Amino acid sequence: MRLKLLLVLYAFSISIKLMGYLKTNYLILLAESLHNLTDVVILLNLLYALRVASKPADYSHPLGHGLAVNIGSLIAGVAFITIISYELVKEGISRIFYEAEYGEGAYLYMLASMLPIVLAFFVMEKRGVAEKTAKMELRNDILSGFSATFGVLAAERFAIIDSAFTIFIAAIIGYSGYMLVKENSRILMGASPDEEFYDKVKKIAESFEEVRSVHDVIATYMGENKIHVDMHVVVDGEMTVREADRLTEKIAKKMMENIPELGYVTIHVCAEEKDRLKSTYEKIMGEI
Repeated sequence: MRLKLLLVLYAFSISIKLMGYLKTNYLILLAESLHNLTDVVILLNLLYALRVASKPADYSHPLGHGLAVNIGSLIAGVAFITIISYELVKEGISRIFYEAEYGEGAYLYMLASMLPIVLAFFVMEKRGVAEKTAKMELRNDILSGFSATFGVLAAERFAIIDSAFTIFIAAIIGYSGYMLVKENSRILMGASPDEEFYDKVKKIAESFEEVRSVHDVIATYMGENKIHVDMHVVVDGEMTVREADRLTEKIAKKMMENIPELGYVTIHVCAEEKDRLKSTYEKIMGEI
């Protein structure tokens, strides 16, 4: 199933929940509809990510446009925390102290809204990263939806449960927003991969007999699954420029073949000397 069709099913489910909220006044229905809305935003971000990923680098963005996706996710995360989650918590707490009037049949709206979500879950194919992410979100929505249905049934007897479930769902939305902010701000701040990635890069470069050593390897994320590597390799000082150029091409090709997330590689060639001057990178790292 394509993501665009999934968005239509989500819109249908959200509409039923909102209609149920307007008819019955149960906050759980409003909270669940907003919970689904956060998933829609995530899916829209995935669709945008697929479009951006296919857009080639240009003069203004020589390393691509991948970070635009992270900016969008960061904005969405802040919105989830400061607007949706906060407002639901505020309304949930207010209803604990002020009795509200409720209509009947809220659980029927809840069950009806689950049908398109359950349908989407069973027909969704897990082909790519986007589809796998969507499948995981659908599974979480099914569990959350059935829990909310039981919450509605319980709230018909004990009104305070409506507020309790609403605050709980608001906490889930707030946590999702927090994780979006945490992960995307890390990438936007120029996060670097773990030590295992660096070891793999060095191992591949040093597998060429012409390479004496590798130093000043700096890797930064230029998108969610795209990394730019800048590195220095030490070779025999007698090697010609043409030979060094061919060597860097071979190293880069092998690295791209063995490290899927590698998007860009810059390799600087250094002549082997007994007393090598300290690089700017080494001076900076030595002061930390």
